Amino acid sequence: MTPVHSPAIPCEPLTQAHLVWRDGRPYAPEYQDAYFGSDDPSAEAFEVFIQANDLPRRFAAGGTVAIGETGFGTGLNVLLTLQQWRQHAPPGAFLSILSLEAHPLSLDDLREVHRHLDLDDADSQALCAQYPPPISGLHRIVFPGARAILTLGLGDAAPLLAQIRGGIDAWFLDGFAPRSNPGLWNTAVFRQIARLSHPGATFGTYTAAGQVRRDLEAVGFAVKRAPGHGQKRERLQGCYRGTVPDAHKRPRVAVIGAGVAGLASAFALHNRGCEVGVFDPAGAGGGASGNPAAVLLPNPHPKDTELNHLALAGMRSTRALLGEITAQTGIDPVLAEGVSFHGVSAHGRKRVQRLLRAGREHTGALFEPEGGPDSGPEPRLYYPGGCGLNLARLCTALAQSLPPVETRLITGLRLTDEGLILEAEPAESNADPLPWDHVIVATAASGLHTLCPELEQVSTVSGQMTRVRAPLPDWGGQVATGQGYCIPLGPGEAWIGATYRRTQMPDAADAAPDTTPRAEDDQLNLEHLSWVPGLGDPAQVETLERWAGTRAVVRDRLPLAGASLRDPRRRIWLNVAHGSRGLLYAPLAAELLADRLLGLPEPLLDSTSGRLDPQRPLS
Repeated sequence: MTPVHSPAIPCEPLTQAHLVWRDGRPYAPEYQDAYFGSDDPSAEAFEVFIQANDLPRRFAAGGTVAIGETGFGTGLNVLLTLQQWRQHAPPGAFLSILSLEAHPLSLDDLREVHRHLDLDDADSQALCAQYPPPISGLHRIVFPGARAILTLGLGDAAPLLAQIRGGIDAWFLDGFAPRSNPGLWNTAVFRQIARLSHPGATFGTYTAAGQVRRDLEAVGFAVKRAPGHGQKRERLQGCYRGTVPDAHKRPRVAVIGAGVAGLASAFALHNRGCEVGVFDPAGAGGGASGNPAAVLLPNPHPKDTELNHLALAGMRSTRALLGEITAQTGIDPVLAEGVSFHGVSAHGRKRVQRLLRAGREHTGALFEPEGGPDSGPEPRLYYPGGCGLNLARLCTALAQSLPPVETRLITGLRLTDEGLILEAEPAESNADPLPWDHVIVATAASGLHTLCPELEQVSTVSGQMTRVRAPLPDWGGQVATGQGYCIPLGPGEAWIGATYRRTQMPDAADAAPDTTPRAEDDQLNLEHLSWVPGLGDPAQVETLERWAGTRAVVRDRLPLAGASLRDPRRRIWLNVAHGSRGLLYAPLAAELLADRLLGLPEPLLDSTSGRLDPQRPLS
């Protein structure tokens, strides 16, 4: 299921489909073909894809199910699959859909087709609300309450599939007819489909073309003809050769650390039906994750494609998590919507100018320009998906959706053939009834470097926030960043910060770094934010509260998310070192690890997830 080396996919704009209507049917002039082959497209899709893959029965069996689709088109197959999933899947089951599309419809066209098909239901609304910009790469969409996700791959099928990790149980081989869409129906695509297929994986397709049958047989599929739908005489269906496995076993996973990274990891696994346990002596939201005011914003780059894929995926993952957790618990951690970046320093101005010249479409469509690249002394960018939020409140909400956090101090990890044994203090608390199948280390706390050798590379940086009252400007409730950041809390009140001071990690496992707030750091915050009207005159500023914590980082400022070298059997994992970008990367890394542990299609292309690999060279 692991891809071989293949070229990186650029983070760049795609040409959208040009949809026209002919005789009441959506039609694609570029392919000279209709999106649907019958007057009843829902009935056709049900027969050709859902029945051919025996999905109602397989859904009812529970467990995890992964479906791959080679032509997303209007989203009809996805929405019908979700209907069947909601109808048949038992509690605890989890559905992952991977769907590819080279030329996505516009959002307006997608909504119009759904209305035409009478599919404007909650799943359609969730799909449309999270529908990505036409940017190449993988884009994850969450369907609240369904325990189902869609990973929508935009771009040419063969190079995308070559970069995807995970396994597929059933395929919808859809797309325009082979004669008009040879880029989809060829051996390069079929080889990748075979690579991603579990033994016994099934497929259904409307086509009966002889070349398609021969190509599928050549890569390992057993193919048979079946009666076509309606006036169509025949179609193909079949399965990948090999023994059909039992229902995928879902592992029992321990998570060490109850900050955002640990709780998001546990939440992702719990959603996928895994048994999880979370361990942290400080409880939920200790350490840096107790921050009362943090900022979510992307980190686009004018040239680095992989950073832009990471930024786009991270923003989507965190926003989806915020929506899901608020719906589940009623706790909304968001303090302010929208982030405006002000180029107030020489470095900031240069950054804004480089991004504006590169163009938003080539940097993940993550920002809106507020003026051109030469728009005066303070060029600005607006991040509409950015926000300020209470990190401690987010941790509380995540913890409410999970089994209670255990406050045992984990001091060691013993590897056995049966599983992984946690060693804890006090010693009498070491009575776990069963070993764990996997352990995710989601804290770089002092003294825990013996758990994973990779933690030796982690250093700590302290930071302090200051809550102030001052005659602040009304920036529409947005977070202002540029040199430091200012998170509004209401008229005349805001959190400002944060300092960035290297610290020394204590050696003892039960020792904690010094997080005593300092008056001089309040002053440093005011100096950094003096460009904000109302903060330049200390006489007009009243300090109301301060908060200090430490962040874990490695040299290249990207997190460590992947397997540890300590265990050759790949049972120990890391989700650490998010630094000041924990909100951007931690939920994404959690999704990545959950999918990897379960062998499901992952949210990142292989070349992109490699940037987070704990074994990468750090520079």
